[in-house]
Amino acid sequence: MPDNAAIHHDEKGNPDGFIDKQNFFYITFGVIIAFNFLLNLLKAQVLKIDFAKVNPLSIWAKNREKLSSLIEGWFNAFVAITNTFLAFVLIGLRRINGTEGQKLDFDYNWLLIAGFALLIILIFFLPLRLLFSNPSED
Repeated sequence: MPDNAAIHHDEKGNPDGFIDKQNFFYITFGVIIAFNFLLNLLKAQVLKIDFAKVNPLSIWAKNREKLSSLIEGWFNAFVAITNTFLAFVLIGLRRINGTEGQKLDFDYNWLLIAGFALLIILIFFLPLRLLFSNPSED
């Protein structure tokens, strides 16, 4: 990567916004670490909730182990998908900045659309699973 990474391009694909490579590195990894830390903190707090008191009629709330396993798996999948999405964004930025002139010569809109589609599917997965299924019998 060059010393200044292009982070914004005009309509013709020419770079018009730059950031120092070192600043970009520290900001990016700071955001990733903070995001992972906050989501794991949120997961720990959600797992402490006694859902049997929130909704005593829920079959899921009565089966605490299965509900905790489902919620923990959902949070882990959310973190994995967002980290993968961020990794693809970084790969795209590296590819743009690795070319001569740092021109935006490839349309990366599909990456944003696919990433947001996966996030929307994942966000709605947990409530739909809780509404339309029961814990499995082992």
